[in-house]
Amino acid sequence: MKVAIFGGTFNPIHIGHLIMAQYVKNFSEVDRVIFVPNGVPPHKNVDIALPEDRFEMVKLSIEDNPDFEISDFEIKNKEPSWTINTLNYFATSYEKVYFILGSDNLFEIIKWYRAEEILKKFPIIVLPRERNTTLIRRQIEELGIQFSAKMVLIDMPIIDISSTEIRRLIRENKSIRYMVHPKVEEYIIRKGLYKE
Repeated sequence: MKVAIFGGTFNPIHIGHLIMAQYVKNFSEVDRVIFVPNGVPPHKNVDIALPEDRFEMVKLSIEDNPDFEISDFEIKNKEPSWTINTLNYFATSYEKVYFILGSDNLFEIIKWYRAEEILKKFPIIVLPRERNTTLIRRQIEELGIQFSAKMVLIDMPIIDISSTEIRRLIRENKSIRYMVHPKVEEYIIRKGLYKE
């Protein structure tokens, strides 16, 4: 089975994440997209909901889609969530492992822990975060030359929703309807998440 690993803080998961994952499933050769919420994200220090809450919100968002699944690999791991460790873990169980990367991270990935190994070992599905893809395509080409990286850019609409914006709206007691799965909205309200 060919899988694509979709890692992230998912703080909270929103409709944009789900649309991106569905585009990956629709327009690549992957059989399944595996969501992997971070336990201890190494690159972020924002106000983050508990790992268990973020895991549950992802689970609620994807439970009705047979092409999606969730893994608690990073949440169970008490160490920082280094991408290479996660990808190597899944590589032991699946025929082929792809890594989903937002184009905003495409220009930062070479600074990541064991970046060269990621780029040489795992094919990467790049999702555009901006409409003009000229620089993105150039960076994909450069990484291909420098590291023999196998990367493909999925042509999809820009989904301009962010978890940061959702958290801001919640703090301001404004609706997040249609921005997150209805079950996630209910969960956030019930648990009182992101109020402070």
